[in-house]
Amino acid sequence: MRRASVIIVAVAFCLSLVAPTVAGVPDARLTVDDATVAPDRPTTDEPTTVTADVSLSAGSNSPVELDRVVLQDDSGDRLAAASNPGSLSPGDSLTVDLVTEFADAGRHDLTLVARGTDSDGARVTVERPVTVVVEDSPPGISIDAALVEGVRSPVEVTVANPAVDAVRNVEVAVIRDSATDDRAFVPTLAAGAEETLNLSARPTSTNDSIAVRVSYTTVTGDRQTTVRRENLRIEPLRDDVGIDVRPADDQTVDAGGGAGGLGDLVGGGGGGLQQGDGEEEGPPTEVEVAVTNFGNAAIEEAVVEPSADQALPRQFVGGLEPGETETVTLDLSNVPPADLEVAVTYRLDREQRRSTTTYAHRPETAAITLTGVDMEREDGRLQISGNAGNTGDAEVTGVVVAVGEAEGITPAYPQRDYFIGTVDGSEFAPFELTAAVTENASTVPVEVTYRVDGEPRTEQVDLPVEADGENERGGFFGTLSPLVVGGALGVSVLVGGALLVPLYRRR
Repeated sequence: MRRASVIIVAVAFCLSLVAPTVAGVPDARLTVDDATVAPDRPTTDEPTTVTADVSLSAGSNSPVELDRVVLQDDSGDRLAAASNPGSLSPGDSLTVDLVTEFADAGRHDLTLVARGTDSDGARVTVERPVTVVVEDSPPGISIDAALVEGVRSPVEVTVANPAVDAVRNVEVAVIRDSATDDRAFVPTLAAGAEETLNLSARPTSTNDSIAVRVSYTTVTGDRQTTVRRENLRIEPLRDDVGIDVRPADDQTVDAGGGAGGLGDLVGGGGGGLQQGDGEEEGPPTEVEVAVTNFGNAAIEEAVVEPSADQALPRQFVGGLEPGETETVTLDLSNVPPADLEVAVTYRLDREQRRSTTTYAHRPETAAITLTGVDMEREDGRLQISGNAGNTGDAEVTGVVVAVGEAEGITPAYPQRDYFIGTVDGSEFAPFELTAAVTENASTVPVEVTYRVDGEPRTEQVDLPVEADGENERGGFFGTLSPLVVGGALGVSVLVGGALLVPLYRRR
């Protein structure tokens, strides 16, 4: 009995030593008062911040040196951590930001763990659960725009779906300030897909704010909206339509215009012979009109309108984006030399506009004039010599001068005819002719054969024949009275003018 009493007393003593330890309160009472998540609706693959408010109770008997704050998932894997964020005295608190990303959408049960050390070196640990609901990433938005003040301008929007699920009922809208300028719809945007939409906006000033809003329905049925704002430059309107008129490629000579005529061939006379060779390069019968939009806004319904003495057809160009050029061809084969006005009318947004230029239409011509003509008659033979000059710009080919048949006149050896050939513009070539002449001969016919556009033509003129022995007065002009010379020159001018009129009509 006495032995049992001793054992009971011993057990009671041991319990008295252990009880204070079990019921004792820690010197440092560390707590996590709150945990917030930003943004409110985090999305996959985007930074998510979990902010922990850590405090030390005012009733704590010891300060705490906070060693680490950790955010971990439900399997214990660390997502983010902050080392040595600070010290806490009793009653103090501090906030710690922990940033992470989530690859998968859905509910994520996380844990915040704060660990510290008190003044006695004892470890203090506290935990707090945190729940984060992650949504699929919103569609990615990229914008390519060329905005011009006062003009409806193109806005290209590309929408991409980076989520693992498709989104539907996608609405893409261009917002100018607070108003919707344009919108388009995509029924379904598959996971990983993208769609490019051509929209537009009409800025009213260079200070307008332009944004793109994308609204869509997720796989869970939620309606989400994302707005993308960029610093888009809005340029002042620049209207600049250029007109360049130039000879068309692969042009051929149209020098004679199909008329061609031989004037009076009296020495120094002004008879003109219009002619040409259709196979040689020469004056343009067609011109190209190149219309270029040098401005910064698209033009529409552009039309080339040439103006001449006779009506010329209009040419439709159509629409031109900034920097684009379109070319049309005008046929000027029947247009005489003149300064032509070439206008382009077009519509810029809602307004009709006009641009003009002047084209100096100067087609090349060809004219053969026989100068320095001299006649010498002796012993029944008549010698005729002179120069064939080209007073035009175009090349003349196939020119042949010959003596014709008449009363008392017969072509004679050695120069019944004379082949001149080609005469360049502003050049000349000499010729010589011989004829047999009798006493009753009064005139000698001289024929000139040539080609115009490949068509052979012949012109003839009759020259007065001098009597034997009269050439001592100084060649052919010496045998003619001033009245005859003046009359011959007058006829030459009239014939040359008469030839030029049908030539221009044909061109």
